[in-house]
Amino acid sequence: MKIVSDWGIDRITRELSGAMWTFSHLPDDRSAATFVHRCFQREIWHEVKLRERIIICLALPLAPLVTLVLAAVFTTVNGPAIKKRTGKGIVKQVREQIEVALRCAILPPWYYIFELHDDDKRLHASEYMNRFEMKSGLYRFLRDYNGGLPIPAERSTACIKDKACFMSRCRKFGIATAPILLRVANGEVIPVDWSEPGLPETDLFVKPLNGQGGRNITRWDYLGSGQYRRNDGKLATPDQVLEDLRQASQRRTFLVQPRLANHREIADLGNGTLATVRVMSCRNEQGDFEVTNAVFRMARSSAVVVDNYHAGGIAANVDIHTGELGRGTRGAWGSTVDGWYERHPETGVQILHRKLPCWSELINLAQYAHGSAFSDQVVIGWDIALLDSGPCLIEVNKAPDLDIIQRIGSGPVGNERLGELLAFNLKRTVETKHHLR
Repeated sequence: MKIVSDWGIDRITRELSGAMWTFSHLPDDRSAATFVHRCFQREIWHEVKLRERIIICLALPLAPLVTLVLAAVFTTVNGPAIKKRTGKGIVKQVREQIEVALRCAILPPWYYIFELHDDDKRLHASEYMNRFEMKSGLYRFLRDYNGGLPIPAERSTACIKDKACFMSRCRKFGIATAPILLRVANGEVIPVDWSEPGLPETDLFVKPLNGQGGRNITRWDYLGSGQYRRNDGKLATPDQVLEDLRQASQRRTFLVQPRLANHREIADLGNGTLATVRVMSCRNEQGDFEVTNAVFRMARSSAVVVDNYHAGGIAANVDIHTGELGRGTRGAWGSTVDGWYERHPETGVQILHRKLPCWSELINLAQYAHGSAFSDQVVIGWDIALLDSGPCLIEVNKAPDLDIIQRIGSGPVGNERLGELLAFNLKRTVETKHHLR
């Protein structure tokens, strides 16, 4: 059921939550979570332009109405399933949604995403790191001041968004990443790691140079005898594939890469699509870079091209010490309807208690990459694939979504290790900013 676009809801809720949280009363409990919330209230508000402040103030009177509308919409989607599973009535669910919205600026979609219908989880609602806080200011605040440390002359930020620059930077530091065969821009095919005429006789993966969220990505499977099949079923010769790319590149630049395959020990979990591990790492008190959380993402349907969690994929928590998987659950709005899976809902293969291969190597890769190629980033969300050859860095996220970490981890990170490190770096950033004044 598609009620509204995910991006529309995301924009509305981020703006409204930010307005509500800016004027919320925070407890003086000296916790890491409260310090992070307070930084958003004080530091980000001071950087907001006058025009935006006026808009926020004008939006506040609409908060109760929008909250009620969102509660009605998301209770319609999720409420009956939660009532069946937990016995909690619809009216009580709505009342709790309004209560956590007023107390913690957590709007109805996240009441279900974070499973705050669970009374124990709701007691810790104020410890959740909200999407709007991090993506609407705190990540940028940390980047702008390098977490309170001296800002290097060369920043890695530009190479995070540009995938070609990202690959080049990884190679400079000896970090395993996916090769780029061709770059296609403005109708021109530019060789990168492929110098032969035409296309290689292998499966191909095509993605935008500056894309995100898995949009505009295609896959071409090589069938043999000079023929490829696109993920939507279209058949084409190598020349036709290249012509298709030339036409598409008039609107955006594309990169052509070889299709990567999952490690043989987890091939059954991928459902035909490359699975990735989202790994969170953050600068710690000693100036090193520490892995704090990880989730394993896999495709729900074999018809999709990527494992994107917010597009309906499945994710399972990973024990960062052992690489063992917890239960899986689905992403996107309305994800709580299906609950949690010990086995993949489409293929039936076991998820719970599976151990990921090459786990210590993956942790080492994330920490080395952060400390060498991207040391000017305080916090990073890594997307890492596990191949037969070992872990391979796919993408870097400078403003990683914490919803997936907190939902899949079944609890808030505000007072866990990640929250402690965020608070530590924010405190040093605030001190540095005020000293510079």
